[in-house]
Amino acid sequence: MKIFLPMILSFVLMCSAHAQNFEIVGQSGTLKGSIGDVIKAPVKIKNNTGRPIQIVVKRVEQVIGTSQTSYFCWGGECYDAEVSQMPISQKLEPGETSTKFKTVLETGLVAGFSTVKYLIYDRDNPSDAVEYEVTYTVEDLNSKKAIFSTDEVHINDVYPNPVVDFAIIDYNLLHEDTHAKIVIHNVLGSIIGEYELAYLETKLKINTEDLNPGVYFYTLYIDNDGVMTRKLVIRK
Repeated sequence: MKIFLPMILSFVLMCSAHAQNFEIVGQSGTLKGSIGDVIKAPVKIKNNTGRPIQIVVKRVEQVIGTSQTSYFCWGGECYDAEVSQMPISQKLEPGETSTKFKTVLETGLVAGFSTVKYLIYDRDNPSDAVEYEVTYTVEDLNSKKAIFSTDEVHINDVYPNPVVDFAIIDYNLLHEDTHAKIVIHNVLGSIIGEYELAYLETKLKINTEDLNPGVYFYTLYIDNDGVMTRKLVIRK
């Protein structure tokens, strides 16, 4: 494999954006999102032949932040971030244009630029290959979202909202002896989760993967007194 992969990459660098048996419809581009987002984008792959072909996807390079996670999906199956190559090839029917391949980036906690490069090739003809590079621009959009501020605590609105997998709240406790927490509850008032705001930290991550889609609320408590409530929308 150490010899075989460089051979493929060398060929790709010499070939055009369109392969003989298949092509990527649309150019590699830049995707935008904000801190805490999950950016998903389909990649169109077209079979230009009159016969089925077997497609393989391999992530060959990534330059991402330490709090970011990059992975890819085919159809309804998403592979772990540690998986760099699709375990089995996927069939494209004659003339089919598929959008089952999707690139995914969990943008993490810091704004900036990230890039991920994929190699897509025909299993039965590995020299028939295309490199596809995605550039991500991650923006910090929460600077004007301060929703509560006293001489004890400053807190910004949750983001992203709506949320899919996790939400972030930026905050700052000004006194070590201040006891503050965020409580999540549903529309019936039932408590879903409680999160202490640590004095030496500035970000709270709320995992929502196990929550059903719908409308929830989060309340800031200071010394066990509820001082602010806002809406949180969860989508899947």
